[in-house]
Amino acid sequence: MKILHTSDWHFGKKLEGQSRIEEQKKFIETLNVIVKNENIDLILLAGDIYDTYNPPAEAERLFFNSIKLLSNNGQVGIIIIPGNHDNPKRLSSVSALAEDYGVIIYEKAFQTIPIGKYGSLKIIHSDEGGILVEQNNKKAYIYNLPFPSEATLNEDFQNIKFHERISEILHNGIEKNIFNVPSIIMTHIYVSGSMGEGDEYLELGGARAIAIDDLPNVNYIALGHVHKPLAFKSKNAYYCGSPIEYRITENKFEKKVFVVNITKEESIVKNIPLDNFKPIKEYSVNGAQEAIERSIELEKINEWIYLKINLEEPLTNSQLRKIKKNKNILEIIPLIKEVDIKNKENINYTEENIQEAFIEFFKEENKGLEPNSEIKNMFFNLLEEGDNIETN
Repeated sequence: MKILHTSDWHFGKKLEGQSRIEEQKKFIETLNVIVKNENIDLILLAGDIYDTYNPPAEAERLFFNSIKLLSNNGQVGIIIIPGNHDNPKRLSSVSALAEDYGVIIYEKAFQTIPIGKYGSLKIIHSDEGGILVEQNNKKAYIYNLPFPSEATLNEDFQNIKFHERISEILHNGIEKNIFNVPSIIMTHIYVSGSMGEGDEYLELGGARAIAIDDLPNVNYIALGHVHKPLAFKSKNAYYCGSPIEYRITENKFEKKVFVVNITKEESIVKNIPLDNFKPIKEYSVNGAQEAIERSIELEKINEWIYLKINLEEPLTNSQLRKIKKNKNILEIIPLIKEVDIKNKENINYTEENIQEAFIEFFKEENKGLEPNSEIKNMFFNLLEEGDNIETN
């Protein structure tokens, strides 16, 4: 069976308040081309379809349009599990409509999906969490575990460690494959560590991570949760990562999906890189004038921008307006040089220079804004009261 592994779409996610929906639409168009070119039988979507429990209407619309498009009117099967960002009930609310398109959406762990035909996809056996599917005369057993937590599993982990319980669930689940067909697991979870040569290493720690050796030996494990593509070849376990950059730290690695040709004997994994529709970049400049010039220079480039500006003094409102004409600038980060107090000459603190020092302090704390006359008068009155107390 030929599957496409994708996850962590995060529809509805914003970057510093800016919508990513147009980039997400382009990703779906690209994914649809891959599905057709690779003759995909089944798509595995390993959680975090949405970014929040209550996604905006445009995100829900994009999700439903996406599964209609990718399923090719039911000719390509799609299996979906919720991640920690998803509201399982909301995600599965379209299940009745999606079934006609060959789409199966899990709401919870240990769910039994009814046997039957879903588009051209057939479920010929079903148990708690597992399904034996047939598509284009190819069969596979798939065990599905949505994001596991005490709440979603309805367990308290008082008498067993989290990683031991998850390992137990996965082993018990995949042992139900008694059909002499390839075994596949899909889950949304942190997996840390490494076992074999050629494996990548992921160290996340915490009580809610499981180790590589907690995983069963199967033909393929489709993981969701981590945004960086990672391969644990010793266990045939893979994170495909998120399809677009969702934070600046994600611009250090290539985005991709995995196409996997799975037989009982072997799993051949193919990496397919994704276009970066709007990269997140960080630039550093010296001074307000260079910042304005760089802003103009970058205006026609399709990038999300964080702009660091090394400054001797705060930016004026006029300078800020000129820089912000570039709507791709997400954040302006002023880096004002600190004054070395040790090297400054001793100051004779007369009432006059104390007043000046207060005004300068106020400007530093309020991004260059001067205190108004009411604040100044309040401070000066406090100075006078202090003098009177000392005199008395």
